[in-house]
Amino acid sequence: MTTTVGVVDAPLRPGTDVGTVHADLRSMILEGTLEPGRRISQAELSRLTGAGRTPLREALRMLQQEGLVKSELNKGITIAALDLDDLDCTYAYRVSMESTAIRITVPLLTDRELQDLDTTMTQMGAAIERGDRDGFNDPHRRFHQLLLSRVQEGAKARMEVDADRAERVRRLLIQGDEHAFAKAHGEHRDILAAAHTRDGVAAGRLLASHLARSAFYVAAQLEPTYDTVLTRTALRTVLGEDLAQTPKKTAGREQTTAGTWRERRATA
Repeated sequence: MTTTVGVVDAPLRPGTDVGTVHADLRSMILEGTLEPGRRISQAELSRLTGAGRTPLREALRMLQQEGLVKSELNKGITIAALDLDDLDCTYAYRVSMESTAIRITVPLLTDRELQDLDTTMTQMGAAIERGDRDGFNDPHRRFHQLLLSRVQEGAKARMEVDADRAERVRRLLIQGDEHAFAKAHGEHRDILAAAHTRDGVAAGRLLASHLARSAFYVAAQLEPTYDTVLTRTALRTVLGEDLAQTPKKTAGREQTTAGTWRERRATA
């Protein structure tokens, strides 16, 4: 059974391009208009976006790749809930892969690319001053793309997919921590300073900590005893045991592992 979504239906636009449909639906999911766990038909999504069957189907495929929707035969489309196992896996990969990519990229940055990084930093700062979360998104994404740009196209494509999968985590971080913007901006400044000195090792360590903090914070808000073991271990691998600062185990409470988390969700 499908449920009615509280947004105005869009006029049918059979020629609507895939990118527009994808962006519209992605925004509805990230902003909570399409709530986690909601089951909805393609026909209803077509009414919401005004899109024809072909662009809608391709947009849904992209959203499924990002972990934002699930599609099951004879069950329609379900807006995916934020899964802590998926969060831990995604951020462990990002910590490992992106810290490697930035170590490769930073020593090779041109003066022009460093100027572009400075520009994106200025744009992010201006958006923070305005309280403009949407205006922060594009320069923030460009900032990270520039820092990872000197690796193979396949690696960049995979990192883009995981950045998309992590977008809801970043949004939850911003919503849940009033100081999140300021903290992130300070971390971005430190990474930029390392880039200006062409210090790939320092930039890699700073980026690894920057990414892991998001995973640790959001996991702790959703399930305080959940152990983000993959992300913790990835961070320790990048930083070394002496430098890594990871969440401490919760004394006197049962530790939630990936297995027990799945069991709780199955019985909820």
